[in-house]
Amino acid sequence: MNAKLRRGKAAEILLAVSKIVSSSLDLKKVGELVLKESMEVLSTDHASLFLTDDESHLVLTEAAGFSADEIDNIKLLGSWEVINKQLVRQKKSLIVNDVSRNAIFKGKSLPFSGEKLPVKSFLAVPLDKDGRIIGALIVSNRTRPGHLFSAEDEKLLRGLSYHIATALLNAKLYQNLKDLFISTVKSLVRAIDAKDKYTGGHSERVMRYALAIGREMKLDEEKLENLGLSSLLHDVGKIGIKEHVLGKEGKLTLTERNNIMNHPTIGVGIVGTINDSAKIIRGIKEHHEKFDGTGYPDGLKGKEISLEGRIIALADTYDALTTTRPYQKKYSKKGVFFEIRRSSSTQFDPKVVKAFMISFSKHPDVWGL
Repeated sequence: MNAKLRRGKAAEILLAVSKIVSSSLDLKKVGELVLKESMEVLSTDHASLFLTDDESHLVLTEAAGFSADEIDNIKLLGSWEVINKQLVRQKKSLIVNDVSRNAIFKGKSLPFSGEKLPVKSFLAVPLDKDGRIIGALIVSNRTRPGHLFSAEDEKLLRGLSYHIATALLNAKLYQNLKDLFISTVKSLVRAIDAKDKYTGGHSERVMRYALAIGREMKLDEEKLENLGLSSLLHDVGKIGIKEHVLGKEGKLTLTERNNIMNHPTIGVGIVGTINDSAKIIRGIKEHHEKFDGTGYPDGLKGKEISLEGRIIALADTYDALTTTRPYQKKYSKKGVFFEIRRSSSTQFDPKVVKAFMISFSKHPDVWGL
């Protein structure tokens, strides 16, 4: 590809990166786009994206063009001092057209040479955002003896690096905020679970079970994320239930029973104050609805119940029956498996039951076997 065509392609990449930045804050999606387009415009065999950690060392975030066996070896680049020094500390690009003969690497034991990771040449540029290096983008060739990286290539990739750095930094900041949010939610949930000595860890186990079912049903990442949040928060309404009622070992009075049955509605009132909560509200409200319409709080039936509600209902029941409660001793996990299978089409959605049964057989560790 000649210089004019490459410049035109570079403009296309800038547009593509801008579009994904405006439509996605998913760090993985941004990284995958960057690698795909960088490989295409420079006609390389592979590319790798590194972000800096708290100690300013490069850590592999995404890689393309490498085999599964080679990925572990490419991670070594991040901790290799020569590359780290030039890209991160000196903020310089690095062009190496023959690794075995390059003066920078002379006498060094190369972590990416030989049979483990046959990289003959590479071009590496630092990702600079407001004077701070946040990572590095490296494109490389396995063979291609006639393909030499040039100053024009470096200029092109360096020109992209600012826009790439902005996209990655935004995505990384969003991911950090999301991680902080999840951490805060888990702390809240653990405090709620602690109100009842019998249910410690219940909400996180229900989330694990619900996500296992969701993956078996091939839900996309956004739906899995929403399912994870709604299952983690499904019992948040119990914060409004008195502890002596939650832990009562004797028979509940009608008032106490109605009080407990109100926790999905209380949960909706709490979570509804969070921005963008509409995606997780229904799973919280409907996790005690039953497929045959005999559940609560609204007596919904079949697909009137959200998929999240149907999945969480099964996950919640599995954990409730396999842990000791004040009103029951725990059942064996295999015994609960058969009980859930018998309750298909009455208490539970048959499709959800099928996904549960497959996951139970394929991933026994997830289900505590």
